[in-house]
Amino acid sequence: MPQKMEKEDIVFSRNTVEFVTVAAEFCAYLERTNEHDRKEFVETLLKLLPLLYIKAQMLPDEDKISDEDMEDFVTEDSYEVLRMTIFDLLADKDSYLDVFVAEMKYSDTPVTKSISEDLADIYQDIKNFVCLFQLGINETMHDAIIECNEHFQQYWGQTLVNTLRALHDIRYSTNLDEEEEDNE
Repeated sequence: MPQKMEKEDIVFSRNTVEFVTVAAEFCAYLERTNEHDRKEFVETLLKLLPLLYIKAQMLPDEDKISDEDMEDFVTEDSYEVLRMTIFDLLADKDSYLDVFVAEMKYSDTPVTKSISEDLADIYQDIKNFVCLFQLGINETMHDAIIECNEHFQQYWGQTLVNTLRALHDIRYSTNLDEEEEDNE
């Protein structure tokens, strides 16, 4: 039976360092959304999101050290600015039908989701994690890893997969090259 890692081992393990690297890049990319056209944005996320998912799966399943709530760094305003920036870029491609929603089994109508809201939700959790990790306090870093893994399993992992499906549809069901030419 494998022995549990010490908190320092978890914080500085290869899997954690790789996740932090991808998480920071994901956040930085979304923060620069307005620098990209729709095609580049979609194609890059189709590469970043699977990598983020894979690296999140490698995070350890352990208990937190502290019972205290983790600090939030993403404000409601910064969340909304990011969501609207993504929405503006995706425009008519932002909405998609979701079948992995609990309410779906009680509904006669399809449940519509928003890529921009999904990405902002994922960003919020990942950005809070990255900011906590950057504090450089081992106990906080340890608990941030554990909490991020819990949130991945319970919330944003499924959201990421659903969003990836919607982005895949944008990329391969529509001709983004023609759309870019039309916009020029």
